[in-house]
Amino acid sequence: MPTQTPLSAAKLSAGLVCLFTCAALLLQSWISIGWTMRDGMSFADSLWRLTGYYTILTNSLIAVSMGLIATSPKGPKIFPDHALAALAFYITTMGLVYHLLLSGGRNLSGLTLIGDIGVHYAVPALTFVWWLSFADKGEVTFGHAVIWLAWPLLYTSAALLRGRFEDWYPYFFLDVGKYGLEQISLYVLGLGLGFLAMGFLFVALAKGLQRMQPKRP
Repeated sequence: MPTQTPLSAAKLSAGLVCLFTCAALLLQSWISIGWTMRDGMSFADSLWRLTGYYTILTNSLIAVSMGLIATSPKGPKIFPDHALAALAFYITTMGLVYHLLLSGGRNLSGLTLIGDIGVHYAVPALTFVWWLSFADKGEVTFGHAVIWLAWPLLYTSAALLRGRFEDWYPYFFLDVGKYGLEQISLYVLGLGLGFLAMGFLFVALAKGLQRMQPKRP
């Protein structure tokens, strides 16, 4: 039986991550939509509200990206090295923010617990391990850590704008109506600095791993 090439292993594992992420997303979405519909919201409005969560959007980004890697003849090379690092960075920091700021006091069980673990812990872990195992890291620089702030900043801006018109904010650290613009600005600044620090750590890790890889002849 022929052994797998590194490219085929990278594509196969990316496909598995994609399938797992899709399953976790579907389960978590089904649970979330069920909650909002029980509160009297229509299915269409519940689906629209789902798009307001950074967790759902970032998991969707992972699913699409891993699907493209799995189906492209180029495999991981369909994206530049810094983009693959950005994917791992986004989903990992999402999991950390959830664990540190949002998971406390939640008493979950059954499918709700499985969905929560899937999108907040399992997908970040699988994506991070895939990046460690298969992504080239030679083109990742510290300047990319600053560029990577674009996605969370874009999300934050859209969430605040949406909250102004819909009077709904997905996370407490964005709730201008409850805490006021000054307090929310401090929250966002703190999160931004945290994201930047994590970005620098990711770049340092990428550079360290790159130095450890044996040089190709």
